[in-house]
Amino acid sequence: MNLSIRFPKDEDVIVEEVARFRALSPQSRMRSIRDLLAAGAWMASRSPKADFLRTYTREQEVLTQQSIREFCSRHGR
Repeated sequence: MNLSIRFPKDEDVIVEEVARFRALSPQSRMRSIRDLLAAGAWMASRSPKADFLRTYTREQEVLTQQSIREFCSRHGR
């Protein structure tokens, strides 16, 4: 079936989004990132799995800190 509707390739959409982001001022970039993080936090807080998400996030933060400490100790810091 040949439709007359053409959808952009995912790659093209990504390139356009990157260009749009790079064109922003540094302040606008930070605002965009903060807004994205705030939206994610808002969604997670209203999720039926909010308790699990909080626990999982804490566990991942602890694992990250341990990995950084181990890396630093192995490489002389």
